[in-house]
Amino acid sequence: MKGKRYFGFAMTTILALAVSACGGAATNETPEPAETPEPAETTGTTDAAETDRPFDGQKLVVGVWGGPHEEVIKKHIEGPLKEMGAEIELVLGGTGDRFARLYAEKGNPTMDIAFLNLYEARQVIEDGVAQDVDPTIPNFAKLYPKAQEYGYGSSFMALGIAYNPEMVSKPITQWSDLWTEELKGKIAFPQFPGFEAESFLSVAGLAFGKTEQDYEDNFAKLEELKPIPMSYFNVDELALEMTNGTVAAAPTFNYIANLLIAQGAPIEFVYPENPGPIMAKNTMVIAEGTKNEALAKEFVNRFLDEAVLADLASIGFYGPTNKEVVLDDELASKVVYGEDAVDQLVTLDWLYIIEQRAQWTQMWNERILTE
Repeated sequence: MKGKRYFGFAMTTILALAVSACGGAATNETPEPAETPEPAETTGTTDAAETDRPFDGQKLVVGVWGGPHEEVIKKHIEGPLKEMGAEIELVLGGTGDRFARLYAEKGNPTMDIAFLNLYEARQVIEDGVAQDVDPTIPNFAKLYPKAQEYGYGSSFMALGIAYNPEMVSKPITQWSDLWTEELKGKIAFPQFPGFEAESFLSVAGLAFGKTEQDYEDNFAKLEELKPIPMSYFNVDELALEMTNGTVAAAPTFNYIANLLIAQGAPIEFVYPENPGPIMAKNTMVIAEGTKNEALAKEFVNRFLDEAVLADLASIGFYGPTNKEVVLDDELASKVVYGEDAVDQLVTLDWLYIIEQRAQWTQMWNERILTE
């Protein structure tokens, strides 16, 4: 084992962006984006020959995260839609607030579009709270099949393993490597409930021949990793503990790990094998009963444009869902990019996982968090 390095680095950007995958507000300053095509190159659904201002008097309310998502909307979409007569209101916050608002306003929504995670999007569509996808939206045909299910997939992320290479004798390559003796007591756990923790519990089974439904065995497998050096929510705390040598590895998203690396954290990230990286997906849904359906679809189509998704990747390391997005090799290596990378993403049985959430939360508190 190599010696530890002790140093600090700026974390405010990371905290602001880290909540985007599974909810939470993110409005802090973000890194400078790479050059991307001008906003005017984005394509819309409305024929400009019909009228230059087809949305006069309409206001579109969009529930979305701050940070990179807010930035690309203001840069690429807000201006062109205003020229078409529309007013755009962004409601910034986490997916939990948007999810609850959609149900509270079912049938008479005041929010036209909501950005949700993959299992929330599926639930609101199946419950009739949001519309199913419209395949006639022009950019829909450019999406990977996994981005065409249960809403309009706007970005891919992957849950994998971030680790400090100075604290392991050989590189981590698969999920089961977390159960080696040298890492016992050095694995940070995400807070439960939440996407990362529920995925990690499922992986504890899938990596050893079980399924999500073998949860008794999966909990027992996680208990083998105890003691737990920390249960993290803020990624700045996680990064500092990994820097200081308290934590050797942790399950986390690729975009978070790359933001930490960009800030100087001494970590590496791996898309682990067996079963593979776990798919996370940010998704847009249109509220059922919206009074601005054509405008909402215009927004969705523009957000799925190549220029927008390329910019989102350069700012926040979000993988593009549009197959025609072109990224340079360096950026492509840091995001979920290309058909092979998308195909490797593992989709968990989220319907079952959500059904078990209350029971698993109690089990987590009793079996994982206790000494």
